[in-house]
Amino acid sequence: MAIKSKYAYGIEFNGHRSNDFGLDVQAKTVGMPAKNKITQAIPFSNTVLDISALYGGQTYKERTIKMTFIVRDGANQSKERLYSLWTQVVNWLMAPMQKVKLKDDIMHNYYYLGEVQKEPSWDEMRAYGKLSVEFTCYPFRIDELVEGNDIWDDFNFETDIAQNTEFDIVGRRVITLFNIGATSISPELVASAPFTIEVGGQRFTLNAGTSSSPDFMLPTGEITITVIGTGKLSFNWHKELI
Repeated sequence: MAIKSKYAYGIEFNGHRSNDFGLDVQAKTVGMPAKNKITQAIPFSNTVLDISALYGGQTYKERTIKMTFIVRDGANQSKERLYSLWTQVVNWLMAPMQKVKLKDDIMHNYYYLGEVQKEPSWDEMRAYGKLSVEFTCYPFRIDELVEGNDIWDDFNFETDIAQNTEFDIVGRRVITLFNIGATSISPELVASAPFTIEVGGQRFTLNAGTSSSPDFMLPTGEITITVIGTGKLSFNWHKELI
């Protein structure tokens, strides 16, 4: 039986909302990802060479999100009920065997990819308890909406950009895309016909259909792409921010 939480705020994870268990979020700490730095000291010099972005851009370590939930049932404050409730909650949080979607009600258009890997801690009171968990997460938050969407009500003037990501190509066309996220992205390419794509001094051959490849990446910033062929070509990706 679902328990009512007196607070609307919560998280969504592994098929449930925290409110489904009557949980109140008492505390939350969103950790930031550290950069993976690769440096090389130059002999006979005080200079240290940073080669972190040598193979396609700066990479980041995983981030952590820590949360403390208040676990209680206001209608039944027995110890038996309390233990039954935290058993449900712990098994809900610990069940995934890999990182899955973790949505915070704050900035709800973004989600994390997280997994509870460390053991939760339980602090028991007379009629309620505090359950503290740590999610190990992918470094970036991922936008729920695909780039180039026209959902005006969700447009954020500080973090979004209006752009076309679908193009009609006749022979040869130079197009511009903007990856305003914090990391390079491998987009999904939807082509109605074969195309040749030239970007950053590299050439890619694209067959008709839907495809993606780790070899074809959109770096951060403005990207100029030359497309050769005739038909319709779409670039689909979701912005990723720290």
